Parts: sequence; C-alpha cells; structure tokens
Amino acid sequence: MSLALTHFAIGAIGATLLLAYLPVRTRYDASIIVASGCWALLPDFWRVTPIYRGVFRELSHSALGNVWWLHAVLDRADPTESARLAAVALGVYFLCTVIYAERRGDGSGVDRERR
Repeated sequence: MSLALTHFAIGAIGATLLLAYLPVRTRYDASIIVASGCWALLPDFWRVTPIYRGVFRELSHSALGNVWWLHAVLDRADPTESARLAAVALGVYFLCTVIYAERRGDGSGVDRERR
C-alpha cells in the first residue's frame, strides 16, 4: 500500500503531462489536475466509506484498480508505505508542473502582451 500522497501525485502527474503535451486548451486545467489526483485515490475509498467497504477493497487490489492511474501496481510496488517514494513522486509532480508551465507559456519570461 502506497501513501495517499503518492497516489495523488501520480494521478496529478498523469494529467499534467497529458495537458502539457496534448493540443488541448481549457481554462479548467487546475481542476482537471486535482480531479485526476482524486481519481487516483478512488480505489482506497474503502478506508473512509461506511457502505460498500468490501466492494471498494476488492477493487483496490484487482487488475481493474489499474484504471485509476495504475493504483494496484503502485500498491504492490510499495508495500511499506514509503515516505521516500511519496517525496520522490511529489518532486516529480513539481517538475512536471514546471514543464507544463513552460509548454503553456505561463513562465516568468513570457511577454504577456505578445500572446
């Protein structure tokens, strides 16, 4: 089981890279990225829900759990809930955010009047 922060960061990385490299422009980028991070957490919903706990727990450990940004693979790869892996995932997310900002032209070196 990976930490929730790790799952959220992996989901946010996926959406950030997709938005950075696909020719899609929307004003809801931040909302899409946060929603993608939350989507990656969905299989662990069994920890907080009072209903359907068994169904969500089985989903978390099944192959279908990989639909949520490879949730099941990440849980098997990190059985110790490593804080180091969470820190690395968060660092990679910040790096992807910089790449996204540069590809979008949101960096500090951009002349706003020319856009």
